Amino acid sequence: MKRLRKWLLVPLITVIVGGMLSACSGGAPQAANKAAGASSNDQVTLNFWFPGESEVNEAYFINAAKEFESTHPGIKIQTTVLPAGSNDIETKLNAAKLSGTYPDVFSAYLVFIGTRGALGDFAPLDEFIGTWEDKDDIIESALALGKYQGQTIGLGYFPAPEVLTYRKDYFEEAGLDPDKPPTNWEELAAYAEKLTIRDADGKVIRAGLDIPLNNASTLFEQFMRQNGSQIIDEEKGIPVFADQASVEAFQYLADLHNKVSIPYDNQNKDTVPFLSGKSAMSFLTTSVISNLIKNQPDLKDKLGYAPVLKNKEKVAFTGYRLFTIGSTSKHPSEAWEFIKFMMSKEQMWKRYEELQIPVVRKSLEQRFIDADPEINAILVDYVKYGKGKPVTPFTSTYNKYIHLAFEEVLTGTKSPEQALNDAQEALIKELETIK
Repeated sequence: MKRLRKWLLVPLITVIVGGMLSACSGGAPQAANKAAGASSNDQVTLNFWFPGESEVNEAYFINAAKEFESTHPGIKIQTTVLPAGSNDIETKLNAAKLSGTYPDVFSAYLVFIGTRGALGDFAPLDEFIGTWEDKDDIIESALALGKYQGQTIGLGYFPAPEVLTYRKDYFEEAGLDPDKPPTNWEELAAYAEKLTIRDADGKVIRAGLDIPLNNASTLFEQFMRQNGSQIIDEEKGIPVFADQASVEAFQYLADLHNKVSIPYDNQNKDTVPFLSGKSAMSFLTTSVISNLIKNQPDLKDKLGYAPVLKNKEKVAFTGYRLFTIGSTSKHPSEAWEFIKFMMSKEQMWKRYEELQIPVVRKSLEQRFIDADPEINAILVDYVKYGKGKPVTPFTSTYNKYIHLAFEEVLTGTKSPEQALNDAQEALIKELETIK
């Protein structure tokens, strides 16, 4: 562990040095009082990178950049659409860092807060946020999840919660009240068993609950946290998932999986049983729900949405994208002006209307709920109690071992205790070899 602690100091030192360099180049928010682009005749060009997802998604960000330019004539936004995959984005960022062309503003997946934050790629935003008059209108989770080693380096704007979605008609068939979905572990297990349909040989032909066998961390991490596990001690940067809370969560899911689920790979969304009517409950993103209703309009009135589950704690899995400023940016104040514009009420509402992205402003919550009460009232709760992947520089390595542990438990290869202990020990051992 001594060697591990030594290794873990490297990202922190890098971030500190990166922050000092950023401050020397004007990266510190010394220009909080500067009206970006308004006090100079020289036009500033900001490079804004964001992941592509669809034509509608790309059109929104490109048009938003043009709208910003129209109200900030001294600033030009050069937009770059990135591939959607995080590995492809990593390649682009690495090349940009080597060539000195890192973006001024970058729409980062939450995973990058740990992996790129450890490399000192992002400028601290705390002083900018501290003087921002709208900061108290932003929900706490959107402000908190962009922290790395005590500094805020990202501002959450794009929550992507995984909502427990269910079929009301299947509930009625099973004698369950479709207006009273499960709210805790005990109810979830009881409902799932009642909703499961088996053939004459006992094989599950319609699942009570979708529990993926592979790539299931977006599912099991929320259960680990609901039972009180930290998973990763983000302050110390060490794995702590081989605890009793995680053991109990894995055992709970394994017991359910063997009784009520149809195995599938969560990375291949086309195989999710719920989407083909072969499951009664599933955790789905809002984009998947939207596409499901678009492709099968008759399902709109048959879908219900359960509140965030609670065991010891109330926690949902919510992925995020965050706005960041490159630590090497020569125009951090102007970059912050652009981020403020993108976080404005007007742009936030446009993102909801055009992209169905939940809002992260408190003052917009009621309007958001009124727009589609059945699902949006639930989404507000998921965003409020949402947590994404652990913020750590070794997320991909962690994923490798934790995914294997879950598969071992579900297939009966190892007990939850053994699988989690083995995974944590292997992760620590590999981290100790990294210099």
